Amino acid sequence: MLIVLLIILILFFLIILLIFSRSRVYISLDWHWDENDKYMQYKISILHITFYQKTIDFDQLAITFLEPSKNGKKKEMYSLVKTVLKKSNMEKIQADTIVATYDPAITAYLYVSISSLAEWIKAQYSHHLVQLNVSADFEQETFQSAGECMISIKLSKTIKELKKMNKLRKEY
Repeated sequence: MLIVLLIILILFFLIILLIFSRSRVYISLDWHWDENDKYMQYKISILHITFYQKTIDFDQLAITFLEPSKNGKKKEMYSLVKTVLKKSNMEKIQADTIVATYDPAITAYLYVSISSLAEWIKAQYSHHLVQLNVSADFEQETFQSAGECMISIKLSKTIKELKKMNKLRKEY
């Protein structure tokens, strides 16, 4: 009887392991940038269960300069992120951006640059996944943007890179 129970438990864990290895990891980014709020929130989910969630407040973010001793690790991290993103699928991207600065010439330049980037993104992905709206306001002085982005990654294809990224992140 004990052996049968042990075999059932082992089979149960193998099935769970198979489900997790075949499932997709969803990474969601939500951001909001205006005069009062400047933050980004990201969360990582598997099977609609959120495993990690963090909010970054850009008002309180201390930006550090690149340290020469960590340049090699940053290049390796960039390479790993690039590899993971190549194996990922864009699920959706949605943003509403209003370009406004104190100088109308700068507003016009930023508007054209951001609009070009938005059109390039729309050309790369199917139109039902991408909804990017960019407008210019020459009377205001505050840049505003709000949106969300979701990508999915098949866990079995990227587990090696994710382990390396976690190891590098812990070394920082």
